[in-house]
Amino acid sequence: MPWYERKPVGLLLRLGGLALLLLASLAARMLRARAIAGPIDYDPTAWLLAPIAFLCGSAGAAFLFVGPHLFDPVKIAKRWRRRDD
Repeated sequence: MPWYERKPVGLLLRLGGLALLLLASLAARMLRARAIAGPIDYDPTAWLLAPIAFLCGSAGAAFLFVGPHLFDPVKIAKRWRRRDD
């Protein structure tokens, strides 16, 4: 049995996804507060908060909703396989 199919690992992946979504929410709120305060065109903190919010939100949603099935193998159509397969 692969490590990601164990029950505690699935629970930890989902809890980690929830934590990442909370971090994304925090980063988005901080970015919004900076934008309300004034222009953020050349603000390096704002440029850092935006990708943090996006990446944490994307990874968190994947971990939370898909969980351990994120590592399931995907069958590729014969048309898209290498010729040496």
